[in-house]
Amino acid sequence: MIRFFLLSLYLLLMNGIGAQTVGLMTNTPAAFNGYTLVAPTGATRTHLIDNCGRVINQWDSEFRAGEAAYLLDDGSLLRTARQSSTVFTGGGMGGRLERFNWDGELIWSYTLANDTAHHHHDMAWMPNGHVLIMAWEYRAPEQAAAAGRLNDGPLWPPMIIEVVPEGTEGGQVVWEWHAWDHLIQNVNPDLPNYGNPSDHPGRFDVNYGEVSSGGGPGGPGSGTGGDWFHCNAVAFHPGLNQIVLNSRNWNEFYIIDHATSTEEAAGFAGDLLYRWGNPAAYGRGTSSDQVLYTQHDPHWLTDEGPTSLGGNPDATMLVYNNGNARPSGPASTVDELTLPLQPDGTYFLGDDAAYGPASLDWVYPQFPFLDFFSPNISGAQRQPNGNTLICEGNDGQLFEITPDGDIVWEYVTAYSQFGAVVQGENPIGNSTFRAYRYAPEHPAFDGRDMSPGDPVESNPLPFDCQLYPASKDTTVQGLSTEEVELTFGPNPARSILRIESNFPIRWTIRDIAGRSLLGAVNTLRHHTIDVSNLSAGAYLIVIGSEDGAHTSTHKILIEP
Repeated sequence: MIRFFLLSLYLLLMNGIGAQTVGLMTNTPAAFNGYTLVAPTGATRTHLIDNCGRVINQWDSEFRAGEAAYLLDDGSLLRTARQSSTVFTGGGMGGRLERFNWDGELIWSYTLANDTAHHHHDMAWMPNGHVLIMAWEYRAPEQAAAAGRLNDGPLWPPMIIEVVPEGTEGGQVVWEWHAWDHLIQNVNPDLPNYGNPSDHPGRFDVNYGEVSSGGGPGGPGSGTGGDWFHCNAVAFHPGLNQIVLNSRNWNEFYIIDHATSTEEAAGFAGDLLYRWGNPAAYGRGTSSDQVLYTQHDPHWLTDEGPTSLGGNPDATMLVYNNGNARPSGPASTVDELTLPLQPDGTYFLGDDAAYGPASLDWVYPQFPFLDFFSPNISGAQRQPNGNTLICEGNDGQLFEITPDGDIVWEYVTAYSQFGAVVQGENPIGNSTFRAYRYAPEHPAFDGRDMSPGDPVESNPLPFDCQLYPASKDTTVQGLSTEEVELTFGPNPARSILRIESNFPIRWTIRDIAGRSLLGAVNTLRHHTIDVSNLSAGAYLIVIGSEDGAHTSTHKILIEP
């Protein structure tokens, strides 16, 4: 469908005050009710707002945003921050991580910003309290030449480190992965890693891709910035124990195995498990096979809402496809795809084929158009009710759509590095890296005062907004046309899992690869399940109606 933001509805107000330019534009009963975390790019303040755009909480830092920000289960805010540098000037520059408690007190920080390594863009919080940090690392021109690189100049390939926070500042590195350890080159048999890139899809062709010029890592006057991959996102899947890493410059994302030691990660075991978006990067396609264009925010749907086709969320990825250099013209899409995940946690690849899938499960909009386009940043998040929250980041446009593409909530970021935007004025610098919505039942809100304050913007206009709290478990999709009453727990479980429903149901427990492990023999309203023989880890429970026509899938954790 063609997307029309409803800004025009507010261009003239009857009382003559003027146009509405920022803040809440639309909130309907079809939107998923929750709390949205908004961290404007370059600003020092992060807001948590309700669906009416009113402030629930805010955090202030001495440092401008370094892009990503997340709300953790204990109510603390984990954000990246910009650490000044004489070496790095590129987009997405971070260098510092900060964690604030709910009350705004800085309780931990970590700095990675020196002449040979610099954090940027993103990080990933792990269930064990560790942090995965993505960074550039310096490789001198001589090193690049020795690896078979034909073009002169330095390179700054990506690396990932896992840090255990210690005290209020710093931490211990307990795991590392370096893209530089996984190269292939076909120009000189006397140099290391000689081979045909198409025969080694798990490795990076050292001669693929041009480095970013002007303002990239390497500093002003460096000739070429050296930003080779320009990775901009990292995410962790605890059940699979895998990491996804996204490269804007190479137009593809990668999955690597975290179930390795640092030493193993430097060898064959650290080669890519999977890559998707641009088969030409590994010699198994041409430009006509490219499907991603400077994309952002690939992530599994495991901890979000349902997949569009009802498939395995552990094998389903959502990505914001920015659309720069798209053959049909510059336009963005949000793409959902099912990965060729195999039972052993690897990904299927034919002898001569590129990694699948060959088609998408769902795309918004179905036909890309210029009105929906962000040339950089941006992201998307599936909601528990099946809607998708989209951050069209360049202009700070946040909106939620139904699976059919209908817009049910809209918000324009009302804060920037210059402070709160005055209502009626055009916002400057309100770009937003991503936005995340958290359900009212999220543990971060346990025992908190969630009373709303004023809107974020300065001089807000009167706006009659109503919240629409969900009247039922919105994670249950299509189980019944009647009011649904369905509970299961405890989650995590140790030995017993119970399901209570107001209608007869069946259930199946599957592993992360989708294999059936346990199932109901009878259709009942009350089920007690013995899970003591299941190994500790993540599983899926599929709950279905008596006739089998309607099902919902939920993630469960089994503790040792």
